[in-house]
Amino acid sequence: MAMALSPLLEAMADSPFHDLTPQEQVARVESEGGIPYELCRQSWTQEMHSRRVAELLNATKERVAREKNVDRAATYAARRRMSMDVEDPPEMSLYDQAKGVVGRMQLGQDITKFELPATFLTPFSAIQASEDVLTIIAGTERSDEDWKALSDVSVDCETRFLNVLRLFLDMESLRCEEGTGGGTKSAFTMPPMKKPINSVLGETHRTRVGEVEMIAEQVSHHPPITCWEVEHKLAGMKITGNLSPKPIFHGTSVQVALRGTLLYEFPETGEAYVASIPDLYIRFFGMGGGYNENVGRVRFERVSGGRTGDHRRLWADLHFKARGSAGWKSKAHRMDATVYRDASSTPSTSGGVVGLGYGFLENFSEKTDAAFKSAKASAPKWCAKNYAGGGGPGVEVVATLKGHYNTDIIDLRTGEVFWKAARRKPRNPVAATVPIDLETESHLVWGDLIRAIVREDWKKANAAKKRVEVAQRALMKEIKEGRKTWVPRLFAREQKTDLGVVRGMYTLRPNVREDPPECDRDWHEHIGKAVFEDL
Repeated sequence: MAMALSPLLEAMADSPFHDLTPQEQVARVESEGGIPYELCRQSWTQEMHSRRVAELLNATKERVAREKNVDRAATYAARRRMSMDVEDPPEMSLYDQAKGVVGRMQLGQDITKFELPATFLTPFSAIQASEDVLTIIAGTERSDEDWKALSDVSVDCETRFLNVLRLFLDMESLRCEEGTGGGTKSAFTMPPMKKPINSVLGETHRTRVGEVEMIAEQVSHHPPITCWEVEHKLAGMKITGNLSPKPIFHGTSVQVALRGTLLYEFPETGEAYVASIPDLYIRFFGMGGGYNENVGRVRFERVSGGRTGDHRRLWADLHFKARGSAGWKSKAHRMDATVYRDASSTPSTSGGVVGLGYGFLENFSEKTDAAFKSAKASAPKWCAKNYAGGGGPGVEVVATLKGHYNTDIIDLRTGEVFWKAARRKPRNPVAATVPIDLETESHLVWGDLIRAIVREDWKKANAAKKRVEVAQRALMKEIKEGRKTWVPRLFAREQKTDLGVVRGMYTLRPNVREDPPECDRDWHEHIGKAVFEDL
């Protein structure tokens, strides 16, 4: 007896959408407004988003099947018969799996190099977690005047610097597992013993919320580097992130060394700011229970005065403090910071680089590079509590900050509240996933795996995970053996030539938003054709 496709696939089998070219399919999806969902909530739990992703995933599988001259119905039936003939081995409990995995890990081991079963994965990939920035930019209450104040030339550069620093604190506050005092909370929190899906090389992701758009790409696999850019047209602002996370196993905890850099650009003034990112500490067990928190030393720096005519150096050193070994909640989310100005760098009308970009070099350069050594020698000593002399000759203290980055932070010099957690909007805005293409889009690459994790179908989840990993290894072999040169499609280095060493960041290529490049042919051959098959 012949076996048919599942009811969902049958319903979509004769869709005219399948007869469109890949470019026409993307244009159709974009003209329909993308794949809508409610921002600040988990998209994979929202029926409208999940169903539309399933439809597009099916369309891509249909197109790949036609290209490979494969009869999907016959293949599906054959696999179903095989699965009925093979008895599944008894499934291990989550406890036994965790015991086996932890038993093979060594203290200090990089988890990205350790193959975990699907039961230890969250239903989202690392690149999707970049959407957190949209929760702050589009999901919190800010007036048009608040956004325009970030590049308001009627106030001095110190005021603008402090306004952008407050936005940076908003972005970091979102990692608080229980949410902030303003009601905001990440949709990408990680339960104990769980980690995001490792993004595959060339994976892309695009999200829109009104006039705000985020584009992301996985530009490197070893080491893993995720890049994203958010453009906020009303604010006249672009934020670029380069993140190279390295999760380290510590027995009862994992410390994710994010090794990230953020670049804030304001085209109206030409000013630019760079910040490094604190580590994410994930404690599984403790006297205070499991928790996530920011840990580490960060420098936030004005690196360009642009066309303002004021090129004084300004920077802030921030210390995100750990709770300690006991993990008491009373010591959670503490932060100290000091804001400095270099009084010896007088305002000038000449252009050029203001800051050193030391935070970027610290994360993305070889420690033997001449540029790193020079910046390290020239950079003021990092200090989150201002010390004698205000941080060195010619350096003055602008503000001394102390508080909790989930509620409020006080300027100790004035006694006034410097920063307060952004308030969540009464209603979450509607966002949309707008694929760059219908192959590399993250929700499609990992569509089968995400759906299986949500349904707790671990047999199918492990099969979907292994399928992508094997395909990626085939592409990486081509690259390693010199038969393929990998060039990121959406992002490139050495584009910000006016920002000194920061030009080494990956930033979005010109015209990508208006005219995205087509899917890489080798990616399609090695990954696309292997991944987009029915399980």
